[in-house]
Amino acid sequence: MKYILAILITICSLNANEYYSKADPIWSYKISSEVSGKVIYSDDFSEGKFGTNIPVIKIFDDLDRLDLNSSQEEYKNLQQMVKIAQKLYNIDLRAYKKIENLSTYSKTQKDAKLMKMLGSKTSLLTKKTNLAKLNLKIKTLEDRIEKKNIKVDKKYYIYKIYPKVGDFVNFGSPLIEIQDHSSARLTIFVTKEDLEGIESKTIYLDGEKTEYKVDKVIKVADSINISSYKVEIVIKKPALFSKLIKIEFR
Repeated sequence: MKYILAILITICSLNANEYYSKADPIWSYKISSEVSGKVIYSDDFSEGKFGTNIPVIKIFDDLDRLDLNSSQEEYKNLQQMVKIAQKLYNIDLRAYKKIENLSTYSKTQKDAKLMKMLGSKTSLLTKKTNLAKLNLKIKTLEDRIEKKNIKVDKKYYIYKIYPKVGDFVNFGSPLIEIQDHSSARLTIFVTKEDLEGIESKTIYLDGEKTEYKVDKVIKVADSINISSYKVEIVIKKPALFSKLIKIEFR
Protein backbone atom coordinates (compact mmCIF):
# COMPACT_ATOMS: atom_id res chain seq x y z
CA MET A 1 0.00 0.00 0.00
CA LYS A 2 2.87 2.37 0.88
CA TYR A 3 4.54 1.50 -2.44
CA ILE A 4 1.35 2.32 -4.42
CA LEU A 5 0.95 5.58 -2.51
CA ALA A 6 4.52 6.55 -3.31
CA ILE A 7 3.88 5.98 -7.03
CA LEU A 8 0.71 8.12 -6.94
CA ILE A 9 2.49 10.98 -5.23
CA THR A 10 5.40 10.73 -7.71
CA ILE A 11 3.04 10.91 -10.70
CA CYS A 12 1.03 13.76 -9.23
CA SER A 13 4.01 15.89 -8.19
CA LEU A 14 7.51 15.55 -9.60
CA ASN A 15 8.86 18.85 -8.34
CA ALA A 16 7.64 21.58 -6.01
CA ASN A 17 4.81 23.53 -7.69
CA GLU A 18 4.94 21.15 -10.68
CA TYR A 19 2.14 18.64 -11.20
CA TYR A 20 0.62 16.45 -13.91
CA SER A 21 -3.03 15.80 -14.65
CA LYS A 22 -5.21 14.33 -17.38
CA ALA A 23 -7.58 16.72 -19.14
CA ASP A 24 -10.90 15.12 -18.20
CA PRO A 25 -14.35 16.22 -19.47
CA ILE A 26 -15.78 18.95 -17.28
CA TRP A 27 -18.76 16.81 -16.42
CA SER A 28 -19.51 13.09 -16.49
CA TYR A 29 -22.81 11.52 -15.50
CA LYS A 30 -24.19 8.01 -15.40
CA ILE A 31 -27.87 7.72 -16.38
CA SER A 32 -29.68 5.04 -14.38
CA SER A 33 -32.95 3.35 -15.22
CA GLU A 34 -36.09 4.76 -13.61
CA VAL A 35 -38.19 1.78 -14.69
CA SER A 36 -37.95 -1.99 -14.90
CA GLY A 37 -38.22 -4.04 -18.07
CA LYS A 38 -36.54 -5.95 -20.86
CA VAL A 39 -34.17 -4.09 -23.20
CA ILE A 40 -35.38 -4.50 -26.79
CA TYR A 41 -32.93 -2.05 -28.42
CA SER A 42 -29.42 -0.93 -27.51
CA ASP A 43 -27.41 1.17 -29.96
CA ASP A 44 -23.85 0.47 -28.84
CA PHE A 45 -22.64 1.93 -32.15
CA SER A 46 -23.48 5.36 -30.69
CA GLU A 47 -20.65 5.02 -28.17
CA GLY A 48 -17.97 7.60 -28.93
CA LYS A 49 -20.49 9.92 -30.60
CA PHE A 50 -22.67 12.81 -29.53
CA GLY A 51 -26.38 12.33 -28.89
CA THR A 52 -28.94 12.81 -31.64
CA ASN A 53 -32.18 13.06 -29.63
CA ILE A 54 -33.05 9.62 -31.03
CA PRO A 55 -33.48 6.78 -28.51
CA VAL A 56 -30.28 4.82 -27.98
CA ILE A 57 -31.92 2.39 -25.55
CA LYS A 58 -35.48 1.09 -25.67
CA ILE A 59 -37.18 -0.91 -22.94
CA PHE A 60 -40.29 -2.94 -23.77
CA ASP A 61 -43.29 -0.58 -23.66
CA ASP A 62 -45.97 -2.19 -25.88
CA LEU A 63 -48.40 -2.74 -23.01
CA ASP A 64 -47.88 0.82 -21.78
CA ARG A 65 -48.68 2.18 -25.24
CA LEU A 66 -51.83 0.07 -25.52
CA ASP A 67 -52.94 1.27 -22.09
CA LEU A 68 -52.15 4.86 -23.08
CA ASN A 69 -54.18 4.70 -26.29
CA SER A 70 -57.13 3.17 -24.44
CA SER A 71 -56.92 5.74 -21.66
CA GLN A 72 -56.73 8.64 -24.11
CA GLU A 73 -59.88 7.40 -25.88
CA GLU A 74 -61.63 6.95 -22.54
CA TYR A 75 -60.55 10.47 -21.55
CA LYS A 76 -62.20 11.99 -24.63
CA ASN A 77 -65.45 10.15 -23.89
CA LEU A 78 -65.38 11.18 -20.25
CA GLN A 79 -64.85 14.80 -21.25
CA GLN A 80 -68.10 14.67 -23.22
CA MET A 81 -69.86 13.04 -20.27
CA VAL A 82 -68.65 15.82 -17.97
CA LYS A 83 -70.04 18.46 -20.34
CA ILE A 84 -73.43 16.70 -20.42
CA ALA A 85 -73.43 16.24 -16.65
CA GLN A 86 -72.64 19.93 -16.21
CA LYS A 87 -75.61 20.91 -18.39
CA LEU A 88 -77.97 18.58 -16.51
CA TYR A 89 -76.77 19.94 -13.17
CA ASN A 90 -77.26 23.53 -14.35
CA ILE A 91 -80.83 22.68 -15.43
CA ASP A 92 -81.63 20.95 -12.12
CA LEU A 93 -80.06 23.78 -10.11
CA ARG A 94 -82.11 26.43 -11.90
CA ALA A 95 -85.26 24.36 -11.47
CA TYR A 96 -84.70 24.06 -7.72
CA LYS A 97 -83.75 27.72 -7.27
CA LYS A 98 -86.90 28.69 -9.14
CA ILE A 99 -89.25 27.10 -6.56
CA GLU A 100 -87.04 27.16 -3.46
CA ASN A 101 -88.78 30.18 -1.91
CA LEU A 102 -92.23 29.80 -3.47
CA SER A 103 -95.04 29.00 -1.04
CA THR A 104 -97.16 27.51 -3.83
CA TYR A 105 -94.94 24.40 -3.81
CA SER A 106 -95.12 21.88 -1.01
CA LYS A 107 -92.10 20.73 0.97
CA THR A 108 -92.34 17.34 -0.74
CA GLN A 109 -92.15 18.98 -4.17
CA LYS A 110 -89.21 21.12 -3.12
CA ASP A 111 -87.41 18.13 -1.62
CA ALA A 112 -87.88 16.19 -4.83
CA LYS A 113 -86.30 19.02 -6.84
CA LEU A 114 -83.49 19.31 -4.27
CA MET A 115 -82.77 15.58 -4.42
CA LYS A 116 -82.64 15.65 -8.19
CA MET A 117 -80.28 18.66 -8.15
CA LEU A 118 -78.01 17.03 -5.54
CA GLY A 119 -77.99 13.79 -7.52
CA SER A 120 -76.91 15.54 -10.72
CA LYS A 121 -74.29 17.49 -8.74
CA THR A 122 -72.86 14.29 -7.25
CA SER A 123 -72.79 12.70 -10.69
CA LEU A 124 -70.94 15.72 -12.07
CA LEU A 125 -68.38 15.73 -9.26
CA THR A 126 -67.81 11.98 -9.64
CA LYS A 127 -67.18 12.34 -13.37
CA LYS A 128 -64.81 15.29 -12.79
CA THR A 129 -62.89 13.25 -10.22
CA ASN A 130 -62.66 10.31 -12.61
CA LEU A 131 -61.48 12.66 -15.34
CA ALA A 132 -58.71 14.04 -13.10
CA LYS A 133 -57.62 10.52 -12.13
CA LEU A 134 -57.57 9.46 -15.77
CA ASN A 135 -55.54 12.52 -16.70
CA LEU A 136 -53.00 11.61 -14.01
CA LYS A 137 -52.88 8.04 -15.33
CA ILE A 138 -52.20 9.30 -18.86
CA LYS A 139 -49.39 11.56 -17.68
CA THR A 140 -47.90 8.67 -15.68
CA LEU A 141 -48.03 6.38 -18.73
CA GLU A 142 -46.47 9.05 -20.97
CA ASP A 143 -43.70 9.57 -18.42
CA ARG A 144 -43.10 5.82 -18.15
CA ILE A 145 -42.92 5.44 -21.93
CA GLU A 146 -40.48 8.35 -22.14
CA LYS A 147 -38.29 6.73 -19.47
CA LYS A 148 -38.30 3.50 -21.48
CA ASN A 149 -36.99 5.30 -24.57
CA ILE A 150 -33.73 6.86 -23.45
CA LYS A 151 -32.39 9.71 -25.54
CA VAL A 152 -29.19 11.75 -25.23
CA ASP A 153 -29.13 15.47 -25.95
CA LYS A 154 -27.00 16.56 -28.92
CA LYS A 155 -24.58 18.47 -26.68
CA TYR A 156 -23.54 15.38 -24.70
CA TYR A 157 -20.96 12.76 -25.65
CA ILE A 158 -21.95 9.11 -25.26
CA TYR A 159 -19.05 7.44 -23.47
CA LYS A 160 -20.59 4.08 -22.54
CA ILE A 161 -23.82 2.12 -23.06
CA TYR A 162 -24.27 -0.63 -20.49
CA PRO A 163 -27.23 -2.94 -21.26
CA LYS A 164 -27.45 -5.25 -24.26
CA VAL A 165 -30.57 -6.40 -26.10
CA GLY A 166 -32.31 -9.04 -24.00
CA ASP A 167 -31.01 -7.74 -20.68
CA PHE A 168 -33.54 -7.06 -17.93
CA VAL A 169 -32.97 -3.77 -16.13
CA ASN A 170 -34.34 -2.76 -12.76
CA PHE A 171 -34.80 0.62 -11.16
CA GLY A 172 -31.32 2.05 -10.63
CA SER A 173 -29.55 -0.13 -13.20
CA PRO A 174 -26.84 1.83 -15.10
CA LEU A 175 -27.85 2.61 -18.69
CA ILE A 176 -25.59 5.24 -20.24
CA GLU A 177 -22.55 7.26 -19.22
CA ILE A 178 -22.49 10.67 -20.84
CA GLN A 179 -19.94 13.49 -20.77
CA ASP A 180 -19.90 17.24 -21.33
CA HIS A 181 -17.03 18.08 -23.68
CA SER A 182 -17.58 21.85 -23.70
CA SER A 183 -14.53 22.29 -21.44
CA ALA A 184 -12.08 20.23 -19.39
CA ARG A 185 -11.05 19.80 -15.78
CA LEU A 186 -7.56 19.26 -14.41
CA THR A 187 -7.38 17.63 -10.98
CA ILE A 188 -4.24 17.54 -8.87
CA PHE A 189 -3.32 16.90 -5.25
CA VAL A 190 -0.93 19.40 -3.74
CA THR A 191 1.04 19.49 -0.53
CA LYS A 192 0.20 21.73 2.38
CA GLU A 193 3.18 23.93 1.48
CA ASP A 194 2.15 24.32 -2.18
CA LEU A 195 -1.45 25.03 -1.19
CA GLU A 196 -0.53 28.34 0.42
CA GLY A 197 -1.43 31.21 -1.91
CA ILE A 198 -2.17 28.85 -4.80
CA GLU A 199 -5.34 30.70 -5.83
CA SER A 200 -3.40 33.87 -6.65
CA LYS A 201 -0.51 32.22 -8.51
CA THR A 202 -0.04 32.23 -12.28
CA ILE A 203 -0.75 28.87 -13.90
CA TYR A 204 1.52 27.47 -16.60
CA LEU A 205 0.35 24.53 -18.73
CA ASP A 206 3.02 22.55 -20.55
CA GLY A 207 5.39 25.47 -19.96
CA GLU A 208 3.08 28.16 -21.36
CA LYS A 209 1.67 31.01 -19.28
CA THR A 210 -2.15 31.08 -19.07
CA GLU A 211 -4.91 33.26 -17.68
CA TYR A 212 -6.48 30.31 -15.87
CA LYS A 213 -7.08 30.40 -12.14
CA VAL A 214 -7.78 27.66 -9.63
CA ASP A 215 -11.48 26.79 -9.83
CA LYS A 216 -11.81 24.76 -6.63
CA VAL A 217 -9.72 23.94 -3.58
CA ILE A 218 -10.75 21.26 -1.09
CA LYS A 219 -9.04 22.38 2.10
CA VAL A 220 -9.42 19.01 3.76
CA ALA A 221 -6.73 16.39 3.23
CA ASP A 222 -7.74 13.73 0.70
CA SER A 223 -8.69 10.29 2.06
CA ILE A 224 -6.60 8.46 -0.57
CA ASN A 225 -3.78 10.91 -1.29
CA ILE A 226 -2.92 11.34 2.36
CA SER A 227 -1.58 14.77 3.41
CA SER A 228 -2.49 16.18 -0.01
CA TYR A 229 -5.24 18.61 -0.93
CA LYS A 230 -7.46 18.40 -4.01
CA VAL A 231 -7.23 21.31 -6.47
CA GLU A 232 -9.24 21.66 -9.69
CA ILE A 233 -8.62 23.90 -12.70
CA VAL A 234 -11.17 24.38 -15.50
CA ILE A 235 -9.70 24.92 -18.96
CA LYS A 236 -10.96 25.27 -22.52
CA LYS A 237 -11.86 22.18 -24.51
CA PRO A 238 -8.59 20.48 -25.49
CA ALA A 239 -7.90 18.95 -28.89
CA LEU A 240 -7.71 15.57 -27.16
CA PHE A 241 -9.18 14.61 -23.81
CA SER A 242 -7.21 12.52 -21.29
CA LYS A 243 -3.92 13.99 -22.51
CA LEU A 244 -1.40 14.39 -19.69
CA ILE A 245 -0.71 18.07 -19.00
CA LYS A 246 2.09 19.54 -16.91
CA ILE A 247 0.86 22.16 -14.44
CA GLU A 248 3.08 24.73 -12.76
CA PHE A 249 2.30 27.49 -10.27
CA ARG A 250 4.58 30.51 -10.29
